[in-house]
Amino acid sequence: MRNTLLFLKSNASTFNTDINYNRWLLTNPIQARKDELLTMQVIEAEFPITYYNVDTTNNVFECVIITDDVDDGASSEDHTETYTLTLDTRNYTASQLAVAIDALADKTHSKLNCAYDKKTGKMTLTATSTTAEPSDSSTKITIGANNTCNRLIGFSVGQTKTQPNTGNTTLPMEGDNIVDMNRTNNIYIETDLMLDSRDTDGNRSGILAKVQQNKRFLEVVHYQTAHNLPLELDRKDTYLDHIDLRILDDNNIPIDFNGSNDYSITLLFSYIKKDKLLLGEEIEGVETMPIIDNINTGDSCYEYSDNEIL
Repeated sequence: MRNTLLFLKSNASTFNTDINYNRWLLTNPIQARKDELLTMQVIEAEFPITYYNVDTTNNVFECVIITDDVDDGASSEDHTETYTLTLDTRNYTASQLAVAIDALADKTHSKLNCAYDKKTGKMTLTATSTTAEPSDSSTKITIGANNTCNRLIGFSVGQTKTQPNTGNTTLPMEGDNIVDMNRTNNIYIETDLMLDSRDTDGNRSGILAKVQQNKRFLEVVHYQTAHNLPLELDRKDTYLDHIDLRILDDNNIPIDFNGSNDYSITLLFSYIKKDKLLLGEEIEGVETMPIIDNINTGDSCYEYSDNEIL
Protein backbone atom coordinates (compact mmCIF):
# COMPACT_ATOMS: atom_id res chain seq x y z
CA MET A 1 0.00 0.00 0.00
CA ARG A 2 1.26 3.44 -0.89
CA ASN A 3 1.56 5.90 2.03
CA THR A 4 2.55 9.50 2.66
CA LEU A 5 3.72 10.92 5.97
CA LEU A 6 3.04 14.61 6.51
CA PHE A 7 4.80 16.40 9.38
CA LEU A 8 3.06 19.62 10.41
CA LYS A 9 4.30 22.39 12.69
CA SER A 10 1.91 25.12 13.77
CA ASN A 11 4.45 27.89 13.09
CA ALA A 12 4.45 26.91 9.40
CA SER A 13 0.69 27.48 9.09
CA THR A 14 -1.54 30.49 8.61
CA PHE A 15 -4.40 30.97 11.08
CA ASN A 16 -7.81 31.99 9.73
CA THR A 17 -9.64 33.91 12.48
CA ASP A 18 -13.00 33.61 10.70
CA ILE A 19 -13.16 29.80 10.80
CA ASN A 20 -10.50 29.18 13.50
CA TYR A 21 -8.54 26.78 11.31
CA ASN A 22 -4.79 26.62 10.75
CA ARG A 23 -3.90 26.13 7.08
CA TRP A 24 -0.78 24.45 5.74
CA LEU A 25 -0.11 24.91 2.01
CA LEU A 26 1.45 21.86 0.33
CA THR A 27 4.13 22.57 -2.26
CA ASN A 28 3.57 19.07 -3.64
CA PRO A 29 -0.11 18.17 -3.32
CA ILE A 30 -1.32 14.83 -2.04
CA GLN A 31 -3.01 13.20 -5.03
CA ALA A 32 -4.65 9.81 -5.43
CA ARG A 33 -4.73 8.03 -8.74
CA LYS A 34 -8.00 7.51 -10.59
CA ASP A 35 -8.38 4.05 -9.13
CA GLU A 36 -7.53 5.11 -5.56
CA LEU A 37 -9.15 6.67 -2.51
CA LEU A 38 -7.42 8.45 0.37
CA THR A 39 -7.44 7.61 4.05
CA MET A 40 -6.08 9.82 6.81
CA GLN A 41 -5.09 9.43 10.44
CA VAL A 42 -3.09 11.15 13.16
CA ILE A 43 -0.21 8.94 14.25
CA GLU A 44 1.49 11.30 16.70
CA ALA A 45 1.25 14.84 18.10
CA GLU A 46 2.75 17.16 20.71
CA PHE A 47 0.85 19.95 22.45
CA PRO A 48 2.31 22.41 24.97
CA ILE A 49 -0.04 23.04 27.90
CA THR A 50 0.29 26.80 27.69
CA TYR A 51 -3.39 27.68 27.54
CA TYR A 52 -5.13 29.14 30.62
CA ASN A 53 -8.03 27.58 32.49
CA VAL A 54 -9.67 31.03 32.52
CA ASP A 55 -9.82 32.87 29.20
CA THR A 56 -12.28 35.07 27.32
CA THR A 57 -14.70 32.16 26.84
CA ASN A 58 -15.33 31.54 30.57
CA ASN A 59 -14.20 34.59 32.53
CA VAL A 60 -17.50 36.31 33.38
CA PHE A 61 -19.06 35.87 36.82
CA GLU A 62 -22.57 37.19 37.50
CA CYS A 63 -24.79 36.79 40.54
CA VAL A 64 -28.11 38.45 41.37
CA ILE A 65 -29.26 39.08 44.96
CA ILE A 66 -32.74 40.15 46.04
CA THR A 67 -33.49 41.62 49.44
CA ASP A 68 -36.91 42.50 50.83
CA ASP A 69 -37.96 44.84 53.61
CA VAL A 70 -39.82 42.81 56.22
CA ASP A 71 -41.70 45.80 57.62
CA ASP A 72 -42.89 47.54 54.46
CA GLY A 73 -45.88 45.27 53.88
CA ALA A 74 -45.26 45.06 50.13
CA SER A 75 -45.64 41.71 48.38
CA SER A 76 -43.00 42.38 45.73
CA GLU A 77 -39.21 42.37 46.14
CA ASP A 78 -37.74 45.69 47.17
CA HIS A 79 -34.14 45.58 45.97
CA THR A 80 -32.44 43.64 43.14
CA GLU A 81 -28.67 44.02 42.91
CA THR A 82 -26.34 42.37 40.39
CA TYR A 83 -22.72 41.46 41.04
CA THR A 84 -20.49 41.18 37.96
CA LEU A 85 -16.82 40.30 37.66
CA THR A 86 -14.71 39.89 34.54
CA LEU A 87 -11.78 37.70 35.54
CA ASP A 88 -8.30 38.32 34.19
CA THR A 89 -7.24 35.61 31.74
CA ARG A 90 -4.70 33.42 33.56
CA ASN A 91 -4.41 30.17 35.46
CA TYR A 92 -6.41 30.04 38.71
CA THR A 93 -6.71 27.58 41.54
CA ALA A 94 -10.15 27.13 43.09
CA SER A 95 -9.06 29.07 46.18
CA GLN A 96 -7.73 31.96 44.07
CA LEU A 97 -10.97 32.10 42.11
CA ALA A 98 -13.03 32.19 45.32
CA VAL A 99 -10.86 35.03 46.67
CA ALA A 100 -11.39 37.06 43.48
CA ILE A 101 -15.18 36.71 43.73
CA ASP A 102 -15.17 37.38 47.46
CA ALA A 103 -13.39 40.71 46.85
CA LEU A 104 -16.36 42.17 44.95
CA ALA A 105 -17.48 45.46 46.47
CA ASP A 106 -20.66 45.53 48.56
CA LYS A 107 -23.86 46.98 47.14
CA THR A 108 -26.23 49.33 48.95
CA HIS A 109 -28.60 46.69 50.26
CA SER A 110 -26.50 43.53 50.04
CA LYS A 111 -23.04 42.05 50.04
CA LEU A 112 -21.72 38.84 48.49
CA ASN A 113 -19.17 36.45 49.90
CA CYS A 114 -17.57 33.39 48.27
CA ALA A 115 -15.72 30.52 49.95
CA TYR A 116 -14.13 27.30 48.68
CA ASP A 117 -14.20 24.13 50.80
CA LYS A 118 -11.27 21.84 50.00
CA LYS A 119 -12.99 18.93 51.78
CA THR A 120 -16.04 18.98 49.52
CA GLY A 121 -14.51 20.55 46.42
CA LYS A 122 -17.43 22.98 46.26
CA MET A 123 -17.91 26.73 46.44
CA THR A 124 -20.54 28.54 48.49
CA LEU A 125 -21.95 31.96 47.67
CA THR A 126 -23.54 33.82 50.60
CA ALA A 127 -25.84 36.80 50.24
CA THR A 128 -26.12 39.09 53.24
CA SER A 129 -28.41 42.08 53.57
CA THR A 130 -26.77 45.29 54.78
CA THR A 131 -28.00 47.73 57.43
CA ALA A 132 -29.13 50.29 54.85
CA GLU A 133 -32.61 49.27 55.94
CA PRO A 134 -32.38 47.40 59.27
CA SER A 135 -35.35 45.20 58.46
CA ASP A 136 -34.03 43.96 55.09
CA SER A 137 -34.07 40.20 54.55
CA SER A 138 -32.08 38.24 51.94
CA THR A 139 -34.71 36.32 50.00
CA LYS A 140 -33.11 35.15 46.76
CA ILE A 141 -29.69 34.48 45.22
CA THR A 142 -29.29 33.45 41.58
CA ILE A 143 -26.45 32.74 39.15
CA GLY A 144 -26.89 35.41 36.47
CA ALA A 145 -27.77 34.77 32.85
CA ASN A 146 -24.48 36.26 31.66
CA ASN A 147 -22.34 33.98 33.82
CA THR A 148 -19.85 31.96 31.74
CA CYS A 149 -17.74 30.33 34.48
CA ASN A 150 -20.33 27.79 35.72
CA ARG A 151 -18.08 24.80 35.15
CA LEU A 152 -15.19 26.44 36.97
CA ILE A 153 -17.12 27.44 40.09
CA GLY A 154 -19.41 24.40 40.17
CA PHE A 155 -22.77 26.17 39.90
CA SER A 156 -25.47 25.08 37.46
CA VAL A 157 -26.78 27.48 34.83
CA GLY A 158 -29.32 29.74 36.54
CA GLN A 159 -28.92 27.97 39.90
CA THR A 160 -31.16 29.68 42.47
CA LYS A 161 -31.93 29.52 46.16
CA THR A 162 -34.75 31.33 47.95
CA GLN A 163 -36.07 31.68 51.48
CA PRO A 164 -39.19 33.28 53.00
CA ASN A 165 -39.14 36.93 53.99
CA THR A 166 -38.85 36.29 57.72
CA GLY A 167 -36.00 38.59 58.61
CA ASN A 168 -33.07 36.25 57.82
CA THR A 169 -30.19 38.48 56.77
CA THR A 170 -28.01 35.72 55.23
CA LEU A 171 -28.71 33.24 52.46
CA PRO A 172 -25.95 30.72 51.54
CA MET A 173 -26.02 28.73 48.28
CA GLU A 174 -23.64 25.83 47.68
CA GLY A 175 -22.74 24.85 44.12
CA ASP A 176 -24.55 21.87 42.64
CA ASN A 177 -21.28 20.48 41.35
CA ILE A 178 -17.65 20.12 42.34
CA VAL A 179 -15.45 22.83 40.85
CA ASP A 180 -13.65 21.90 37.64
CA MET A 181 -10.50 23.94 37.14
CA ASN A 182 -9.40 21.95 34.10
CA ARG A 183 -9.62 23.94 30.87
CA THR A 184 -10.35 20.67 29.09
CA ASN A 185 -9.86 16.96 29.67
CA ASN A 186 -9.16 16.27 26.00
CA ILE A 187 -7.66 18.00 22.99
CA TYR A 188 -9.50 17.34 19.73
CA ILE A 189 -7.84 17.53 16.32
CA GLU A 190 -10.41 18.39 13.66
CA THR A 191 -10.18 18.83 9.91
CA ASP A 192 -12.60 20.55 7.55
CA LEU A 193 -12.67 17.39 5.43
CA MET A 194 -15.68 15.15 5.82
CA LEU A 195 -14.78 11.93 7.59
CA ASP A 196 -16.66 8.84 8.68
CA SER A 197 -16.31 9.80 12.35
CA ARG A 198 -19.07 10.91 14.72
CA ASP A 199 -19.33 13.62 17.36
CA THR A 200 -21.07 13.23 20.73
CA ASP A 201 -24.48 13.72 19.07
CA GLY A 202 -23.82 11.06 16.44
CA ASN A 203 -23.33 13.56 13.62
CA ARG A 204 -20.62 13.09 11.02
CA SER A 205 -17.65 15.28 11.82
CA GLY A 206 -14.07 16.05 10.90
CA ILE A 207 -12.63 14.83 14.21
CA LEU A 208 -9.36 13.04 13.47
CA ALA A 209 -8.22 12.27 17.00
CA LYS A 210 -8.92 12.85 20.69
CA VAL A 211 -5.78 13.43 22.73
CA GLN A 212 -6.03 12.95 26.50
CA GLN A 213 -4.80 16.00 28.40
CA ASN A 214 -2.93 14.45 31.33
CA LYS A 215 -0.20 17.04 31.91
CA ARG A 216 0.15 20.07 34.15
CA PHE A 217 0.42 23.69 33.08
CA LEU A 218 3.63 24.38 31.09
CA GLU A 219 4.25 20.68 30.43
CA VAL A 220 3.93 18.97 27.03
CA VAL A 221 1.44 16.28 26.03
CA HIS A 222 2.96 13.60 23.80
CA TYR A 223 0.47 11.52 21.82
CA GLN A 224 1.11 8.40 19.77
CA THR A 225 -1.72 6.33 18.40
CA ALA A 226 -1.87 2.74 19.60
CA HIS A 227 -4.20 1.66 16.80
CA ASN A 228 -4.13 1.58 13.02
CA LEU A 229 -7.52 3.18 12.36
CA PRO A 230 -7.39 5.18 9.11
CA LEU A 231 -10.42 7.29 8.25
CA GLU A 232 -11.53 7.28 4.63
CA LEU A 233 -11.92 10.69 3.03
CA ASP A 234 -14.89 11.62 0.90
CA ARG A 235 -14.63 10.23 -2.64
CA LYS A 236 -14.25 13.72 -4.07
CA ASP A 237 -11.26 14.47 -1.80
CA THR A 238 -8.53 12.84 -3.85
CA TYR A 239 -6.40 15.97 -4.46
CA LEU A 240 -5.18 18.00 -1.47
CA ASP A 241 -3.03 21.10 -1.99
CA HIS A 242 -3.60 22.31 1.58
CA ILE A 243 -4.54 20.96 5.00
CA ASP A 244 -6.87 22.78 7.40
CA LEU A 245 -6.89 21.77 11.07
CA ARG A 246 -8.19 23.27 14.28
CA ILE A 247 -7.58 22.31 17.89
CA LEU A 248 -10.65 22.18 20.14
CA ASP A 249 -11.52 21.59 23.80
CA ASP A 250 -14.30 19.44 25.27
CA ASN A 251 -16.85 22.18 24.55
CA ASN A 252 -15.88 22.51 20.88
CA ILE A 253 -14.11 25.81 21.58
CA PRO A 254 -10.77 26.51 19.83
CA ILE A 255 -7.79 26.36 22.20
CA ASP A 256 -5.55 29.42 22.47
CA PHE A 257 -1.97 28.31 23.17
CA ASN A 258 -0.96 31.89 24.01
CA GLY A 259 1.42 33.19 21.40
CA SER A 260 4.04 31.29 19.47
CA ASN A 261 3.95 28.15 21.60
CA ASP A 262 4.10 25.62 18.80
CA TYR A 263 2.39 22.27 18.51
CA SER A 264 3.16 19.56 15.96
CA ILE A 265 1.09 16.84 14.32
CA THR A 266 2.06 13.93 12.06
CA LEU A 267 -0.55 12.73 9.56
CA LEU A 268 -0.48 9.47 7.65
CA PHE A 269 -2.21 9.37 4.25
CA SER A 270 -2.77 5.98 2.64
CA TYR A 271 -3.87 5.34 -0.94
CA ILE A 272 -6.31 2.45 -1.11
CA LYS A 273 -7.20 0.63 -4.29
CA LYS A 274 -10.84 0.72 -5.40
CA ASP A 275 -12.39 -1.80 -7.76
CA LYS A 276 -15.56 -1.40 -9.77
CA LEU A 277 -18.39 -3.89 -9.30
CA LEU A 278 -21.12 -4.70 -11.80
CA LEU A 279 -23.63 -2.60 -9.85
CA GLY A 280 -21.36 0.40 -9.83
CA GLU A 281 -20.26 0.07 -6.20
CA GLU A 282 -16.66 0.49 -5.18
CA ILE A 283 -14.67 -1.68 -2.81
CA GLU A 284 -11.28 -1.32 -1.22
CA GLY A 285 -8.47 -3.59 -2.30
CA VAL A 286 -5.12 -4.30 -0.78
CA GLU A 287 -3.01 -4.26 -3.93
CA THR A 288 0.47 -2.91 -3.24
CA MET A 289 1.26 0.15 -5.33
CA PRO A 290 4.71 1.60 -6.13
CA ILE A 291 5.82 4.63 -4.17
CA ILE A 292 5.74 8.01 -5.91
CA ASP A 293 6.04 11.68 -4.96
CA ASN A 294 7.41 13.36 -1.91
CA ILE A 295 5.45 16.01 -0.02
CA ASN A 296 7.21 19.20 1.08
CA THR A 297 5.59 21.70 3.46
CA GLY A 298 8.77 23.34 4.66
CA ASP A 299 9.08 20.55 7.24
CA SER A 300 10.27 16.98 6.87
CA CYS A 301 8.02 14.62 4.96
CA TYR A 302 8.55 11.05 3.77
CA GLU A 303 6.69 8.30 2.05
CA TYR A 304 6.95 4.70 3.06
CA SER A 305 5.55 1.28 2.17
CA ASP A 306 4.83 -1.64 4.45
CA ASN A 307 5.57 0.50 7.53
CA GLU A 308 9.19 1.04 6.53
CA ILE A 309 10.41 4.61 6.09
CA LEU A 310 12.60 4.99 3.02
